Amino acid sequence: MCKSMTGYGVAEFFIGEDKFSLEMKSANHRFIEINIKLPDRFSILENKLRDVVKRHCARGSFYISIIYSGEISGALKVNIPMAKHYYGALQELQKGLGLKGEIDISMLLKFRDIFSAAEADRDMERDWGGLKRGLEQALNSLVSMREEEGGTLSEDISSRLNCMEDIVLKMVARVPIVTEVYRKRLREKIADVLDNLILDETKLAAEVAIFAEKSDITEELVRLRNHLSQFRDTLKLDEPVGRRMDFLCQEILREINTTGSKANDFELASMVVTAKAELEKIREQAQNVE
Repeated sequence: MCKSMTGYGVAEFFIGEDKFSLEMKSANHRFIEINIKLPDRFSILENKLRDVVKRHCARGSFYISIIYSGEISGALKVNIPMAKHYYGALQELQKGLGLKGEIDISMLLKFRDIFSAAEADRDMERDWGGLKRGLEQALNSLVSMREEEGGTLSEDISSRLNCMEDIVLKMVARVPIVTEVYRKRLREKIADVLDNLILDETKLAAEVAIFAEKSDITEELVRLRNHLSQFRDTLKLDEPVGRRMDFLCQEILREINTTGSKANDFELASMVVTAKAELEKIREQAQNVE
């Protein structure tokens, strides 16, 4: 069953006595994009985090936030060089904009990275073990949500495929009627022109044959039915299918457009419009699929 690209997951985990909160969100994206916000303590583990996400998900834009949620213990360190950097930047901004007033400590307190808790030496293996547990917990929730929403998308797309298949069947039934309607109209027009003169049935048949050949959409309808069948089979695959759906939507649209350009009939034209409307809804849903 296909998966959605939208999901959400949270987790809390401990590393020793340190408590952390992890939040994950995912949204639509043509490829895979992973943005991570985490404490400096885990910066060296960022690529490992990305690898875990990529093993579970193939497409989507991911945002991962990890914050320390326990009580701060130990000494508090002040990053004087960083504070000077911010102070200089504020002075430059004040001068450049012609702003009045004083730059005081309250302004600098807004820059949280000036302060940090003094940390003891860390065990990277232990850090990764705790971090991985928290990530996988949140990731499982996110993937579960993507699967659930994917099921809803699959049901909606399937129902619209049913509509399109019904339309194709009506088109198939309409094709021979279109030729006969053309024959009847042509006969009436010729009869009006010739009045009481004898109608040449051979020429009439030849003209009708030419019309039937130019407006024949049998091949287009065969390919259209085949693409719809492939689309339905794609919904059953247990793998990322979003890009495959995009391609099939393009192929289906191509056959519908060709059918519309060749079919010289009002009812067929109306069916083409309805089929395009259903396909557009399928395409919109497919854009949400991983």
